[in-house]
Amino acid sequence: MIRCRLNHLEARCRQRGYTLEQVRPCIASQDGDQITVDETHPAYPAKPKPGVSLVTRAANFARSAARHVAAGMPRATDEQVAQRFAICQTCEHFDGRACRQCGCPVVRERKFVSKLSWAEQSCPVGKWGPVSS
Repeated sequence: MIRCRLNHLEARCRQRGYTLEQVRPCIASQDGDQITVDETHPAYPAKPKPGVSLVTRAANFARSAARHVAAGMPRATDEQVAQRFAICQTCEHFDGRACRQCGCPVVRERKFVSKLSWAEQSCPVGKWGPVSS
């Protein structure tokens, strides 16, 4: 059993790569902002698999960035980024912030550092592919 304040539980969930919503079914009791969570509950999220190392993440990002530049830096639309993001959110390799297969950050916004916004990129496990402009 875990006994802590709600804000500490939220932080603990983020650190472990899952959301408070995933843990809610496992709350055994709540007294004000004090919460008791049953870690043995069948719905309690499994520990996420370890991600890729910093060196591997950097190498993967460098390869992806080089491909992106070589392709002329095509950008996905907001709708395409949202579709890719929705797929990533349901993936077993998504830890809430990044992909545990390639290490890339997974963000919905069309940012330079987001592979989701680079039109020619694809998912490392084949769940989404390049988009045409």
